[in-house]
Amino acid sequence: MFRLRLSIAFAVLVALVCAQAGFVYWGSNRVNDYAQHSRLASDILSELLDLSASKQRLRVWASQQLMDADASPEVRDSQLARMQNSAETLRQLARRDLFLWNGIAARDGVPIPPEVDQLVSVSELLNDNIAAVRTRLLRLAPLERGAEFASVWKELNEVFDVARGRDLRELINGAIERQRNVMPVARAATERGLDQLRQQAVRLAALTLAAAIVLALYLNRRLQRPLDRLLEGTQALQAGALDHRIALPSRDEFGRVAEHFNAMAAELQRHRLEADAARRRLEDAVLERTSELSAAHQTLQQIDQRRRQLLADLSHELRTPATAIRGEAEIALRGAEKPIAEYHQTLTRIVGGVKQLTGVIDDLLLVARAEADQLAMRFGAVDLAELLGDATETASTLGARHNVCVQLEAPEAERPAVMLQADADRLRQALVIVLDNAVRYSRNEGTVRVSWRLLDSRVQVVVADEGIGIDADELPKVFERFVRGRRARLHRADGTGIGLSIAQAIVQAHHGRIEIESAPQQGTKVRIELPCHFPNLTHQT
Repeated sequence: MFRLRLSIAFAVLVALVCAQAGFVYWGSNRVNDYAQHSRLASDILSELLDLSASKQRLRVWASQQLMDADASPEVRDSQLARMQNSAETLRQLARRDLFLWNGIAARDGVPIPPEVDQLVSVSELLNDNIAAVRTRLLRLAPLERGAEFASVWKELNEVFDVARGRDLRELINGAIERQRNVMPVARAATERGLDQLRQQAVRLAALTLAAAIVLALYLNRRLQRPLDRLLEGTQALQAGALDHRIALPSRDEFGRVAEHFNAMAAELQRHRLEADAARRRLEDAVLERTSELSAAHQTLQQIDQRRRQLLADLSHELRTPATAIRGEAEIALRGAEKPIAEYHQTLTRIVGGVKQLTGVIDDLLLVARAEADQLAMRFGAVDLAELLGDATETASTLGARHNVCVQLEAPEAERPAVMLQADADRLRQALVIVLDNAVRYSRNEGTVRVSWRLLDSRVQVVVADEGIGIDADELPKVFERFVRGRRARLHRADGTGIGLSIAQAIVQAHHGRIEIESAPQQGTKVRIELPCHFPNLTHQT
């Protein structure tokens, strides 16, 4: 809409300018025609006077020739040529004047003055007259003595003044008189044309100026309000007020600009809200990460504390067999020669101490490899029942020393054949570690029960004891390296706290999982789940 108004305004101004230019062009052509008419009238008058003067000089020359008064032929010829040129020029000027008056008459609707056509006819008679004069003057000879001058002179005057039976002298004199009267009229017409042109130009300029002022005031009034609102909106956005909206009810270009501005402000506001939400999320994430780092720091401190405790425990564990080995060797070397049997007993005890020391070192290596995911496994087909029987038998030997009974529940014949893809030695080691802990932390005359059951494609082995149990706050840490609970340290001073870590690493290497549930003074139950396959299976337990 506003673009249409601008187009109309510019079209009006262009139309006024074109009209002004048209009037100026028309008026200038009109004034130019009158000015040309004035110049032509002056030139025609000049040529008529020159022609009349040349003819008069030829009259004088003719009189001199008749009286044999030394009349020069060169004078005659030059005057005849001059008359011929004047006649030709006069003919061209007459025709131009006729053509000009035809244009003026067609444009202004005025009649062509009769003297214009008369001048054209006079210019056409002059050629015949000049030819007759030239012929007569060329034959003109001086008068003989006694000849009558008056008759000859009369005949010459008729040649000079008559053409086609018309009095040329009267026509030329009349044309001269008419041109003298036309000149002031032509000048007055030119001045009137200039005055009209000036008035028309002034009126059209005033009209154009008035139209330009009116259009400028109208457009300014139409532009001022929307521009002020748009400027107010941009200043509001610059100040950060993204909820500011421009109210322009019009449907013109400014209304569309306002709609796009409001859409842009809404988009910016949405992005700001999203940015604020992202910033808050980032702050929350930073706080959460800080909390995690703080927890990790505390964990590292705890690990460092456990490391110190481990070093102390390892020092004790390694020092005891090393000291025993050294003591046995020193005793064997001290004093006089001893019987071979005594040396044999000493070496046997030294070998036992070395085995104990080697076991501790092997445990440390296994923990290190498990932490580096480099625990070597040799998988093969393993019969679960046979594996549980071996582990239970080993644990029973240990339980006999601690007066603890280790019992494998349900006769083997009642179980389906379950085969595992496992490293038999490693898996036996994990089961023995669990059974060893169950035996060592059981009460005197307690019972450790070993059972298993099938769960779809997995098998679950359960080891339950009636021992001292584990406090609830320590349960999440039982599989951490070198962690020993308060009750475990009170019950047994020895131990490194890496057994369950080793068991967990072995079970996870078999794609299984191990869980512990316990209550203080009520015993502990360890569940080990492993993937399995069982041939000829007809029922599940």
